[in-house]
Amino acid sequence: MSQIRLIRAVGLLALSAIAAAIIAACSSSSEPEVVIQTVVVEKEVKGDTVTVVETVIVKEKGETIIEKGETVIQTVVVEATAAPVAVEESFYGLPMPSVPEDVGAAPAPQSAAGEIVVRGGLELRGSGVPGDSSGGMFTNVSVTEKLFMTDEGGNSVGQVAESWELADDLSSLSIKLKEGVQFHGGFGELTAADVAWATNMGNPGYNPESATDGGSNWVNFLGDNEVVASETYTVKYTIDSFDPRWATFILGQSGLGLSITSSAAYNEKGEDWVRDNVIGTGPFEIAKYSRDDVLELNAVKDHHRKTPAIDKYILRAIPDDAVAEAALQTGSVDISDVALRNMTALQEAGFTVIGAGAGSFHSISFSGNYWERTNYKTGEDLGTNFTVRHSLPWVGDPERDTFGNPPEGMTNMERARHVRTALSLAIDRDLISEVLFAGAAWPNYVYGADINNPNWQDKWATPYDTKRAEAMLDEAGYHRDEDGIRFEMPFFIRIGRGDEEIGTAVAGMWREIGIDVQDWKAQYQTYRPNLIGRTATAPWIHSAGAESPQAPWDWPVMGNSECSRGRGGFNIAIEIRELCEFYDAMVAEGDIDKRIELRNENVEFLAHWMPVIGTVARPNVALANPNKLASWDMPLSVREAALHHPEFIVLK
Repeated sequence: MSQIRLIRAVGLLALSAIAAAIIAACSSSSEPEVVIQTVVVEKEVKGDTVTVVETVIVKEKGETIIEKGETVIQTVVVEATAAPVAVEESFYGLPMPSVPEDVGAAPAPQSAAGEIVVRGGLELRGSGVPGDSSGGMFTNVSVTEKLFMTDEGGNSVGQVAESWELADDLSSLSIKLKEGVQFHGGFGELTAADVAWATNMGNPGYNPESATDGGSNWVNFLGDNEVVASETYTVKYTIDSFDPRWATFILGQSGLGLSITSSAAYNEKGEDWVRDNVIGTGPFEIAKYSRDDVLELNAVKDHHRKTPAIDKYILRAIPDDAVAEAALQTGSVDISDVALRNMTALQEAGFTVIGAGAGSFHSISFSGNYWERTNYKTGEDLGTNFTVRHSLPWVGDPERDTFGNPPEGMTNMERARHVRTALSLAIDRDLISEVLFAGAAWPNYVYGADINNPNWQDKWATPYDTKRAEAMLDEAGYHRDEDGIRFEMPFFIRIGRGDEEIGTAVAGMWREIGIDVQDWKAQYQTYRPNLIGRTATAPWIHSAGAESPQAPWDWPVMGNSECSRGRGGFNIAIEIRELCEFYDAMVAEGDIDKRIELRNENVEFLAHWMPVIGTVARPNVALANPNKLASWDMPLSVREAALHHPEFIVLK
């Protein structure tokens, strides 16, 4: 079985510069010491022409080293972008709160020697049951592990995987595990049977009861195929639809939430027990776990991969930002995420910025735009799951042009497009960034398309223009009544991850153009059943799907949770066949320039129809007490996590 090195996709290269800029608190820096480029050649493998991508490390002073024998053979070209340019006081070229000249002294930490206390955010809800929706929490804190992880350069490297082989026709994947990897609590050695069990439990295509994070991506990648242990330490995946992100995103530590736990513990102790008593193989094991309160982890000595330099990692649930900031300032918490608008003041108090190079989009899905009548993969009639039963201003019907009595000369679909575009035009994104994020956020107009990517085109933007917004609503036949109201619209605002404040601001802006917004705020779990069941019709704000601003432009970042392909898994409350078709075309295309052209067509489609709109994008960072933390060199994140892999923490 060959040892294959997985080369990162275009875009992850830029993360090293981004992370460096953040960790340096946005101070100016020199050119990166190491730039990774690629050499692309065509070779024949069993009669088929495929692309071989070889890593080339170009160091300063002209020294070049080609890593011999470490290549990846695949039909998808993976290239690197040009060397990133260091930008002063920026994240992705956008302003971050500047580092003050006069910095005070951070408080003396209250945590014990060898321990570190970190704010756990709104809630602490994880699970050791594969298929539950919250398994990712224990992966991020290194209680559980996955097959792969990213390194400091964004490359995929084995975590519990030792070697792997991808079939030439991309139909299957065999992974050999490291031998001797032990589960916590004396539950024995990790084997291929555990990996197969966990994956089958978590894949909604195989286990319809699964609600795992990113379920639609699992359905797409594996379909209903069973993952099997072909040998004691070898697990085999039969691939239903190839995804070039299989190592970084699907089976990687920074990717989807499904992690590997002990099947023996599940069989011996039962599902309820392992939900809270998570038995993994990571560098930390659970010492105490109280849901929505505290998670205390002890370091695992002589760990197979990385023995932590700290003894204990403590996460405390602190829902309120003001309380978290006070805890940081008193020294009772060592690391905390904080509101970006307060970051400069806290830097003045002596705290330092840390992060994993991640960011978040905050998008609004116009729920109910389920335009597909048959399942993209199976062809079966979707029947009652189609929710266009009532005429809703933001929902279009692709089959009944006159449904809801649109104005003369305008179809139902065109009228709904006018409404959605008007709602996007009514959002003052610059004001949201200024007031809520101290200018550290930046406008996001089209779902999943970052304006700082070199491929972005300004024609896709919907800049703030309330006059045009109101004119479009009038054209669509939605005029103000005697009370100034055009129509009523529910709006679900998810609590946490910055969505609440943004959603509240957007609701106020929509009211100004005559929309009677009936907003309600609740935790994500409240709305999730409607997303899984494809019954949601209320627009909602979220940072789900389409991944993160740092995702490469040529990645197929949508087409699983945005169309019927992922039925059984998570969905953002739209189903559009064209998004499946864009995905299929991108994964089948071996030329990076052509993949970018396809992504441009995808963005053009979304910018025209507006089934999902952006509000702002922002960096995901945290503040640390420099009297406690010496360094935390996290692997680069391919998703949203600002903090992960605490085994890399070094204390003062």
